Parts: sequence; structure tokens; C-alpha cells
Amino acid sequence: MNDNRKVIPFNQNGEFHFNQGMKKSGQNNKHDALRSFQKAIELEGNNLAYLSQYAYLLAEVGRGAEAEHILINEFIQHQYDAEFYFILSQLFIIMNDPNKAFLFGVQYVKHEPDSGYDEELENMFEVSIDDEDEVEKEADRFTGQHLFQHLFMNARIEEALEYLASIPVEIQEEREFRNLKAMGSLFLNRYEEAHVLLEQLLKEDQTDMHALSHMTLLYYHTGEQQKYRDYLKKMEVVQPLDDDARFKVGLVLNFLKKYARSYELLFPLYKKQAFVSFQLLHALSHSSYHMGDRAEAEMFWEKMQLFHKVDESYSPWKKDEAAQKITRLETKYLKDDDGYRRLLGIYRIYNVEPRDAILGHDVWETIESMEDYEKLYISYLFQGLNLVRLGRMHKGLEALREAGFSDEEDQLAWIETFHDLYDKKEDVEDTGALAAATMHFHKRGRKITKKALVEKFDTSMYRLNKAIEKIEHI
Repeated sequence: MNDNRKVIPFNQNGEFHFNQGMKKSGQNNKHDALRSFQKAIELEGNNLAYLSQYAYLLAEVGRGAEAEHILINEFIQHQYDAEFYFILSQLFIIMNDPNKAFLFGVQYVKHEPDSGYDEELENMFEVSIDDEDEVEKEADRFTGQHLFQHLFMNARIEEALEYLASIPVEIQEEREFRNLKAMGSLFLNRYEEAHVLLEQLLKEDQTDMHALSHMTLLYYHTGEQQKYRDYLKKMEVVQPLDDDARFKVGLVLNFLKKYARSYELLFPLYKKQAFVSFQLLHALSHSSYHMGDRAEAEMFWEKMQLFHKVDESYSPWKKDEAAQKITRLETKYLKDDDGYRRLLGIYRIYNVEPRDAILGHDVWETIESMEDYEKLYISYLFQGLNLVRLGRMHKGLEALREAGFSDEEDQLAWIETFHDLYDKKEDVEDTGALAAATMHFHKRGRKITKKALVEKFDTSMYRLNKAIEKIEHI
């Protein structure tokens, strides 16, 4: 082997792969061209030329929805760079969707008036733009709603509201956009803000299906049972006038566990490929499962993953398992005469995954009949109420769990010891050390050294000994 041979370095950068993609695309080898464009984007993700060519080619091979999804995600990443209006306009031309192509094009011209794209639009669509202001308003309306819905349906609600706030104020004040803002606020648990918007919308038009749906959800979340039942009755009997209203009502009824009626409204939309989105597939997966068709539920769940990856723990079958677990814990602990066991039951229910499995569960009826102290613990866990006493008890339970002491007897020993300390007005701030000290006194035949407790509870020998002294004196 000749060690003196000259090696010419071959730097395959983004430009190399992009040029390869263009070459393969010109040879009609679209599959390989897509792979080359993908590699170019991986190396230089901010290059809009690479991104746009990749999106256009996706659309050419029938993957337009995927291309749109990628572009809108990048649009947000690029801080609403106006160049994306042009790229999206071109994409919709390829997808043979002239309305979207024209309106996204108008948005581009509005942001880049010297681009000359206005003349191109007029020639391409054989239109003459006489009233520029009105056309621009229509573009604001359409693109605003389109981009908001995309973000919202892909569980990016905060970003959807941020985008909504970026469009002209006069458009934001229109009924449709106030409804969108109320929907976003509602799903971020901003109930007061949502209520003000919805109350005004229904005052203006009590037949507004969007506002009616959102208000039903709001009363469901805030526990105003009579108002919730009244609105739900209206929702169940109403016959939506168009696909948009059918979609909205179907989603809300699905969330409220009215699965058969929800499926009846939503499945026809899926069949004709209208409103196919994360939300539609999520709702159909849940409806199918609860109507007894697990195979169809799994099919919808798999299709949903293409829009937004969601852990299987949130699937209808896993949520059903979680709901059954909550029911078992309710029976075992919440109906017990011992207050400490009831507190333990609340803690264990809180740790059931996914956490939102408790929403709408019958366990709330039992919780309503519990003592005020236990209800405060519920508020601390599920509503973020700041409570010092129960907060420290909870931190001790968490310290036990993290240290590997999750047996019922260990947890009950801590709850009892904590309350004894608190009642004696002892300082209970160092919950980790106190939880460790509790296990020192509750070995139950286990060989647990102080050194092991220090390591497991991430404390110090000094703090552990001080905690042991406190417990010895109660």
C-alpha cells in the first residue's frame, strides 16, 4: 500500500444532494430524488430552496397533505417568513387547488409588493384584482383560519393563538375568529377568558353551533352540571347544517363520551375525506373502541400518528384500562372510613397514567362527598392550588416513590407520621429526610441501613439523624 497516495476529499454537503435530487427529478426518478432532497434538508434545514423543491415533489407524487404539513411547521419555525406564502401558493397550484393557491399568493403579494407575483396571479387565474383591500381581507381570513386550524389540530394550541394574534385586528374581531380564540382558550384551561368570548357570541346569535359546542365543553370542565346538561341536550338533538358544523359537534360529543352520535356525525366526513386531521381520527378511534370495534379503533389510531405522534398510553384502550384502575382504587380507598387511606387513594389515582383518564370519570361523584381536607388535596393535585401542608405531605410521598418505597404500608406510615409531626407543630420542611426517617422506623423486617436511606433519598447523614430525632419525640 502506498502511504504517499493523494486522497481527494469529497464533501457531500447540502448543495451536492440538492443537485443530485434535481438531476434525478429531471430523469423522472422521483423516489430517489425525494431521498436526495431529504438529505439536503437534513444538512441545511434552513435552506428554503431545498425545502420547497422537496415539498413540490411530494405533491407531484400524491403526498400533498404531507408536504403542506411540513411547510406549515417550518413556517412557524421561521417566524412566519412571508416567503412561505409563495411556497404554499406554488404547492397548491401543483395540488390543483386554485382557491388556496390564489389566496396564499395574495398574502405573499401583500407582504412582498415588489415581487411581481400579482401579475403572475392575474395571468394564471385569469382574474383582474379591482378591489385590492377586499381581496387582501379575504386572504387574511382564509389563510388565518387555515393556519390556525392546522396548528390546533396538531395539538399546537399556544402557537395557534400566537398566530391568530398576528393577523389584522379587524379580522380577529370577526365572529369566526372570536370563536377560534375561544376554542383555543378553552383547551388551554383559560375558562374565564373563553366564557367572556362565548357569552358575547351566543348573545349575538344563540344558534351559533361553534359557540354552543364550546360553551357545552366549558360547563363540563368547570363542573356547572345543570348548565352543562342543558347545553348537552341542545347539542344531541341539533342537526348540523354543513360539514363544518358536523365536524365541530361530532368532536365535542366524542369528548363528552356520546360515542354513537359522534361516530354517526364524523364517519361520513372520513369517508369523503373531508376534515381528515389529527382531531377527526382521534375522535373516530375513541368512538370505534367504545362501540366495540377495537380493530377499527387501532386503524384510526395508526392513521392519526401521521399527523402527530401520540404515546399509546393515550389510546382509547389504554385510557379504558386506566379508568378501570381508577375505579378499583376508588373502591379500595376512597370509600374507606380511615382518612389517611382516603388521602393515599387520591395520591394513587393521581399517579394513574394517562392523568387525563380521570376526566369525566364517575369517581368525581365520590370525591364530591368527601371531607373538605381531602377535596383540598384534589385541588392541589389537579388544579394547581398552592397548599403548604398538603404540598409537603405530597412531596414526602413522591420522595418515597422515587426511592422505591411504594408499598401501601410505607406510604400510610409516612402520611400518619407527617400529620403527627404537623400536629405537634414540628418543622416539616425537609420532607425527603423525614420520609427517609419514617422508613427507618418502619423497616417491617427489612434490612435498611441509614447509609442506604441517605443514598436512596438523596439526603445527608446529618439531615437524616435530625429527622430521626424529630420523629422520636412525637
